[in-house]
Amino acid sequence: MDRPRRAAAAKPAGHYAATTTSTKRKKSDSTTASSRKKGKQRAEPTVYGVGSRTPVPLPADVSVPIPVITPDPLDPAALALDLNKSYEDQITPPKWPKRQQRWKNPTGNPIRFMEDTPIGWNTDEPDLDPHDLEAQIARCHERISDNIMPHQFDFKLRNFLLEQKSRKDMMSLEPAGLSWPVVQRLQSLKGTLEWLQSQHDKYELAANVTNIMAAYRSGQLRWNTGLVTYWSRGSQLCLPRPFRWDEFDIINAQNDGSSGFWVEGLQGPGPVPQLFDCIAKPIPGDVPFRAYMNITIRIPEATFQAGGGAFNPVLGSVGLQLPFVDDSGASVMQINQSDIRYLMSLNRDPQQNDPPPPPVLGALQITVANGVYNNLVCRRLEINMWDPKIGNYMSTAWHPVQVVIHDDTNSTQQLRLNGPWPRHRMYTSSAPDGLSNTYFTDIHPSQSLTVPWVHPAQMAAQLPDFAVQPISAAGGKVAGGKAVP
Repeated sequence: MDRPRRAAAAKPAGHYAATTTSTKRKKSDSTTASSRKKGKQRAEPTVYGVGSRTPVPLPADVSVPIPVITPDPLDPAALALDLNKSYEDQITPPKWPKRQQRWKNPTGNPIRFMEDTPIGWNTDEPDLDPHDLEAQIARCHERISDNIMPHQFDFKLRNFLLEQKSRKDMMSLEPAGLSWPVVQRLQSLKGTLEWLQSQHDKYELAANVTNIMAAYRSGQLRWNTGLVTYWSRGSQLCLPRPFRWDEFDIINAQNDGSSGFWVEGLQGPGPVPQLFDCIAKPIPGDVPFRAYMNITIRIPEATFQAGGGAFNPVLGSVGLQLPFVDDSGASVMQINQSDIRYLMSLNRDPQQNDPPPPPVLGALQITVANGVYNNLVCRRLEINMWDPKIGNYMSTAWHPVQVVIHDDTNSTQQLRLNGPWPRHRMYTSSAPDGLSNTYFTDIHPSQSLTVPWVHPAQMAAQLPDFAVQPISAAGGKVAGGKAVP
């Protein structure tokens, strides 16, 4: 039902008031702005993209690709001495921004529509830690008392109170004095341990998980965002330290890390989101807006060369290009065990000996879009993207990544997910031309000839209609509607 238009433009004095000092606005030099102030005819908007480029702030030289940072070679002897050093006291706590301007509505009637709110007002709390429930709850009460969109904060308050109760119930199951991140981590590790045991501990990780949980419960190990500890077959190998791939490679190789190895603290304390929902393009006839891109994976070169045993390669690590779903909601790249098996067979030596499996980082508990938790083993692979236009890889270096492996030995393959790497490594853009393409480049999109310029007339394209199966209601009719066949 259409709601009558409210006289929101002429807000009475005292309708709302700022409770903090507002920032003085700089006088505009724009003739458009001055004409609006004087009540003149509204200026027509400037349309960019028709014969001209949109002016955007650019770095000094956007044609230069993103540099590849290659750390200096690591000294294994110095690393061995440094493993007994803890970096916990060097963690810099996060700095939250200053609280934004606060507004109050001193009149009796609350403001209930966004159109009536002060310019600049919003529902965000950037100065608060999103995990600090006490602070968030207190702020909700303040916002409700401000009388501006109180229903928004009543809704937030209800959810925070439910989360607070759930958190207290979970913390009551563990020893007193443990922090909330540690309790979250213990809950996640419980599920991982059960999964490992159901798999008969074929990755030799159960001893690591058992001893990590004991270390958390005793207070010997604390959750430190940004720091990790390395474990091998139940033994802790170092004190908390920052994660570096070159350190991982050395420590993992020294401990026969194709199994039985664990990096604790690399992901968050709880299950990581794995939300399923060059140019990444939709496949004709496939699900609309599910775009694919090609990424090449390979066994790490260093591990490949240091295979040892019967494996005696004569070539470098051979890569395998695979199609991946472009999934910005995936916290980590995901492939199938059959992909790993084929990649290893591809790299057999002349005597047909398989290379060692890629180094293992542990196991991850992930949560998918329907709320189900899954546990997957996590390995280290190297990836790159091939550019057929130039006949070379997009990056001069192969990039180490975490990859979770879906075991499809006795089940069907799952879609491969690209994870965060493409957006971490390259510029990403899209265009409202109705094609649903995503464009990846190593130069700024404003300088790229790949991203199309779209006329405003093309931007009105509607989403495609989906075939919907009618659902019969009780009595064969829908309230207020016609009979459903």
